[in-house]
Amino acid sequence: MRLFLATDALDDVRWATERALIDGVVLPDSALSGGHSADASLTWLTDFARAAAMPVFVSLDATTAVAAEAEAERLGRAAEHVVIQLPFAEPYIPLMHRLASSGVKVAATFVGSASQAMLAARTGVAFLFLDVDRIDAGGGDSGTVLRQARALLDHGACEADLVAVFPAPGAPIVSCATAGADAAVIGAAALRAMVAYPFTDQSLLDPARRPVHGERLRVTPA
Repeated sequence: MRLFLATDALDDVRWATERALIDGVVLPDSALSGGHSADASLTWLTDFARAAAMPVFVSLDATTAVAAEAEAERLGRAAEHVVIQLPFAEPYIPLMHRLASSGVKVAATFVGSASQAMLAARTGVAFLFLDVDRIDAGGGDSGTVLRQARALLDHGACEADLVAVFPAPGAPIVSCATAGADAAVIGAAALRAMVAYPFTDQSLLDPARRPVHGERLRVTPA
């Protein structure tokens, strides 16, 4: 399963890229709001996407479908691997289809069920962002929803990638992978927490616990 890092900090991207841990970057909604003009925001996104050198997912500031279409077409030209995020809701659904048909890469966000994933896939989007964190917080079972969505997409021979949004690190993110998610969105702190396996870290800090001659790492109680 691929991992998309949620950040607008290039230092986080470089850290994860050097370790071959990520496959894309999801910018926060506020990433482009710091620009003094539309041109400044476009320049920042172009520079960031080139530095990241992998898919970069960006949300729009527009509050109407008409403004969103103009902004999406403008931002979609920032770099070849920029992906426009649009909520799967009216009045944006027709826009999703038009943009995807014209060659703009689009990610459908705010997908909350397997049936919505199936419908969003019909618009031709490249990514389906399933809100597993909100499903679980509301008492649902994101693993079941992912498995159902995976079955529907496979049955329809859909090429859209199913992306789990903000699963907790550890067992939940593994469950997303085994349920059929193609990728997951994860924060920088969560990714670092996953890397920092505590037993290995404790062992490596203490020379007496380091493995020798192929021994398995051993951790003794503190």
